[in-house]
Amino acid sequence: MAGPRNDRRTHDASYWLFREGEMASAGLQAFAEKGHSDSLEAADHEGVYDEFTAPPVPRGVGRTVADFFLDGNHSLVSVAVRVVPSPDWFIGVDSLDLCRGNHWIDSIAIEVDPMDAGTDNGFTFTAPNWPSEPKEPVARITSKRPSHPANSFYYPKLDKLPSIATLTFVKERVYHLSAELSRNASRGRDAVHAVVDGNDISNDLSPSLGASLGGGLGGSVFDSTESAIRRTSKARRSKKGSRQAKHCQVSEWSPWSACSVSCGVGDATRSRRVLEHPRRGGTPCPALQERRWCGGHSECPQNFFNW
Repeated sequence: MAGPRNDRRTHDASYWLFREGEMASAGLQAFAEKGHSDSLEAADHEGVYDEFTAPPVPRGVGRTVADFFLDGNHSLVSVAVRVVPSPDWFIGVDSLDLCRGNHWIDSIAIEVDPMDAGTDNGFTFTAPNWPSEPKEPVARITSKRPSHPANSFYYPKLDKLPSIATLTFVKERVYHLSAELSRNASRGRDAVHAVVDGNDISNDLSPSLGASLGGGLGGSVFDSTESAIRRTSKARRSKKGSRQAKHCQVSEWSPWSACSVSCGVGDATRSRRVLEHPRRGGTPCPALQERRWCGGHSECPQNFFNW
């Protein structure tokens, strides 16, 4: 399995990338069937806070990493990764809440099952295009569904399919805003705006501002803080929406390695590394390793084939 395109969002409850039991959007259909993610780009959706991508997994087993941002008003994360080749299959998670009990989760690992977008009737990884008429809701693929012996995942004797992928979310950093505002509150409206509009601050703790500022600081400071946060959040979304896609940048190829064998046919490899990961729907990274045949029987000792 490979994921040439993957789309991920942090958002609030007003937005969803896909939903099991609901009909796939036109954008999800284009993504699941052909890898086209343009229709899924949602920088202008008020409920979306951050959009991020990760390098593809070019082979059946691999690992890919991406960073993203959340805040108290946008604590949900959704991920969709296309399965290639496949009719309309993908893996992902829908609206996972990374804030529990007013605390950010330190880490969580989710084993995910393959999903069927419901827009193509193909049963196998390499099935030809066979549009579903009518379309069906997005559904989880199990060992017994779709119930057809040609289905690549049909293992009716198994209670559950082995995990096809694991999504791991790890908290790396928390931006604290309320404590800084409390220290500067006595300096008035300009001080509050200066803190909120800083480059290293977002509206991460905006739900806690009421508790931090209520009572002792007065309504005028609280009102101006909320106004500044709203302006900061809107500016971030506007700026994010206007930024162009960042395409993957890779280094030059390394020299070919020595042949793996000194006699007979072996292989040699060369590699390159990622200089800049793609973002906002940019072109995914190409293969980072190549392999070629090397050597030959002529390089073996003359008596090598005397059995």
